Amino acid sequence: MLGILMMIFFLTLVSFIMKIYMLIYLSFFLFMYMILNFNFYSFFSYISLGFGLDSYSYCMMVLTFWLYILMLLGSLNMKNLYFGILSVLTCLILLFLILCFLSLSFFMFYFYFECSVLPMFILIYGWGYQPERVYSSLYFFFYTLVSSLPLFLLILLIENLFGYLYFGCLLSFSNMYLYIFFILSFLVKLPMFFFHLWLPKAHVEAPTMGSMILAGIMLKLGGYGLIRVMFFFIDLVIFYSYIFISISLLGGLYVSFFCVLQTDLSVLIAYSSVSHMGLVICGLMSLSSYGFNGSLYLMMSHGLVSSGLFYLGGCLFDRLGSRNMFLMKGLINFMPSFMMFFFFLIISNMSCPPSLNLVSEVFICFSLLSWGKLTFLYIFFSLFFSACAMVNFFSFICHGSLSNLMFCMDGGLLREFYCFFLHLFPLYLIILNLDFFI
Repeated sequence: MLGILMMIFFLTLVSFIMKIYMLIYLSFFLFMYMILNFNFYSFFSYISLGFGLDSYSYCMMVLTFWLYILMLLGSLNMKNLYFGILSVLTCLILLFLILCFLSLSFFMFYFYFECSVLPMFILIYGWGYQPERVYSSLYFFFYTLVSSLPLFLLILLIENLFGYLYFGCLLSFSNMYLYIFFILSFLVKLPMFFFHLWLPKAHVEAPTMGSMILAGIMLKLGGYGLIRVMFFFIDLVIFYSYIFISISLLGGLYVSFFCVLQTDLSVLIAYSSVSHMGLVICGLMSLSSYGFNGSLYLMMSHGLVSSGLFYLGGCLFDRLGSRNMFLMKGLINFMPSFMMFFFFLIISNMSCPPSLNLVSEVFICFSLLSWGKLTFLYIFFSLFFSACAMVNFFSFICHGSLSNLMFCMDGGLLREFYCFFLHLFPLYLIILNLDFFI
C-alpha cells in the first residue's frame, strides 16, 4: 500500500520535467504493478497506515488509474507552453483521488475529497477555453465547498463523541437532520437533480482532459461516499428513500427530455451524466444487493463512456472550433473510422448489449421494481428518451448536408483511435467476467 502511494508521489515530483510519453509509460507500469500485486475481498484488506482496500475502493482505484492514462493520451492534442504545470496538476488529482479511495477514516476521506477539488479548480480556471471559465470554476468550487461543510462539522462532532469514525464501524444514527447533512455533499458531487447546475457549466468551460477526469472519476466520489455512509443510517434510508428515488427518477426523465432538445455537444454529454447518476442514487437507495452491484457497474461503465464522449467532443472542437451540432453535419463523409468509434460510444451510452451499461441498468431496474412497481413507467420513459437523444446526437453529427466550416478535414489520428479503443476495450470485455466486481 505504501509502495504504490510513494510511486505516485515521486511521479508527481518529476512530472514537471518529464516528457509526456515517458509519463504515459510510467503510468502504464504503475497500473500493471497495482493489478498484479493487489487483490480485493468483500472485507477490507491490505490495511496499513490507515489505508485499506475492498471491492468498491479497488474498482474505483483501477478506474482512476486507467482514466488517468487515457487523460494523458488525450492531452497530446493540447499545445501549451505550461504543460509541465498541467502534468503536475493531473498527477496531484491522481494522488488525491487514490488517497481518497484508499482511506479508512472518514476525516481523511473528507480531507482528500476536498483536496481533489483544488487542482480541478485550477485546471478549469487556467486551461478553459472561454472567459466564462472564471465563473464556472468558482461555481464548481463553492458549490462543492459549501455542500461539504456540514459533513465536515458532523465528522468532527461524531469523532468528539466516540473518539473514532472509520468505515465499517458498527454505529447507527436515527436523526434525520444528521442523515440529510451527511449525504448532502455526496448528492451534490454525484450530482443529484436540483443540485446539478454546477456540472454543465464546469464541463463546458473545462479543457478536454479536465472534462474526462471530472466526468470519469470525480462524479464517482459521490457514489463511493454514499456507499460508505449508507450503513450508518439503514433505518432512515428505508424510511426516506422514496424522496430521493422520486426526485432522481423525475429528474432523469426531465433531463432526458432536455437532452433531446440540446444542440451543444458538451452540455448534452454532461446532462446525460446527470441522468445516469440519478440511476446510481436509485440503486443505492433501494438497499438491495442488485442495486449496489448495478450502481458499481454503472459508475465504472459511465466513467469510460462519458470520458470517451468528452474526448471525442474535444477532438471535434480542436478541428472545427465549435461545439454546436448544427455545424458538425456530414462528418461520416470525411472521417468514417472516427465515426465508427463514435457509434460504439453512443450505443454504449444507450446501454446496448454487450456493453457493461446494459448489465448495470438491468440490475438497477430489478432493484427498483422490487422497491416499487410504479417505478417501471419512469424508468421506461427515462431510458427511452435518453436513447432518443443519443440517436439524435449521432444522426446530427454523422449525416446531413456538409457544413461550410469543413473545407479541410483529416480522417482522424492514430493516437485518437488508440485512445477510443482503450475506452471501449474494458467496457466490452469486463462483461465476460463480472466476478471482477463482486
